[in-house]
Amino acid sequence: MTKPTQTDLQTSSAVPESAPQTSLDPYAEIVLPENSLLAEADVMAFKQTAAQVQLPAAALQQWLVLEENRLQSAAQEKIAQQKQQLEQWAQQTQQAFGTRWQEEVSKAVRAADVFGGPQLRALLEETGLGNHPVMVRTFHAVATRLSEDNTPGAVCNATTDKTFAQALYGKN
Repeated sequence: MTKPTQTDLQTSSAVPESAPQTSLDPYAEIVLPENSLLAEADVMAFKQTAAQVQLPAAALQQWLVLEENRLQSAAQEKIAQQKQQLEQWAQQTQQAFGTRWQEEVSKAVRAADVFGGPQLRALLEETGLGNHPVMVRTFHAVATRLSEDNTPGAVCNATTDKTFAQALYGKN
């Protein structure tokens, strides 16, 4: 027996021209919906697992559609829960302040604006914490305490300063 040469090995392993050309990625035709919630890394993990168990591309496509639907449902459920929580906080705040809740909440909003500015206001609105009863009570308390005293930065109403002797013995 003779040892095969390099050219013999190349010709024997060559793919005949009549064989169909296949892609290196058997799952190249997998398509995800636009704005998919599946991360690219997750899709790659699905593809690797499918390749290990020799799952057909059509079955992987169905698997990814099911996963996408599961993620969409979970996201919608989370949004619904957040909306319900915000509504619950708003109701609790209304109950806490009674019939004057709009006036009292507007005081809290002014205090938040004075001390936190537009950035705090945007944060409270973005997160929904602006409706939380504890936040409203806190800023309402700040506004109430400030209205009892002078507003920060306001001109003092005090007359001239008294000396120690004048404070003890009066003007005489």
